[in-house]
Formats: sequence, structure tokens, C-alpha cells
Amino acid sequence: MFVKGKSYIRRDLHARYGGQEQTGICTPADYPIIFLFTSKQGKKYGYWDGWTNEGVFLFFGEGRAGNMSFTRGNKAIRDHIQDGKDVFLFEYIDQGVVRFVDQMLYWI
Repeated sequence: MFVKGKSYIRRDLHARYGGQEQTGICTPADYPIIFLFTSKQGKKYGYWDGWTNEGVFLFFGEGRAGNMSFTRGNKAIRDHIQDGKDVFLFEYIDQGVVRFVDQMLYWI
């Protein structure tokens, strides 16, 4: 579906699949997919996404203060396996341009 390391225009992803255009978690209604968008700029807003030494990617979900609640995008990520949805991680490399990192799996 997506090529690891390939750059995409985010606007083009939304034109093809739909979903929220301004958030880090995008849940297109007509496709069994979830897009995660991460950026180093997120740190300015309290989002500390990144890889651990063990190779696990920590993605800070929706909500900037307090504990995260499992609603909207956070719930979609948590329930993606039982809902039959694939999760795809993209990282910003320029304004409006994202690079596909990999397909992801959520677990606790």
C-alpha cells in the first residue's frame, strides 16, 4: 500500500483516503486504516513521539494535558486490531510532506 521511506504529500493522502487533515491521528471513514503523523515540531505542543532504545515507537495521542482518554483517535488506535484496521506511521520531513515509516501495531 505504502512504500517504506517514500515521501507523500499529506494533502494527496487525504484526497485519496479522506480523514482528518489537521490532526496527528487520522481515521478515514471509508477505509480500514488509521494514519499517524508525527513531527519533531510536536515537542513545542507537549507531544514527545519517538523511538525507545528497545525499538518501540511511543506515540502521544490526542490531548495535551493530563491522562489520555480512550476516545476518538486514541480509541481507534487502541482498538485497531479488533476493528480490523491497519495503522500506518508517517513522519513530517517538510511542510505538507510526510515520509512513510512503517505499518505499526498497538499493544499494552
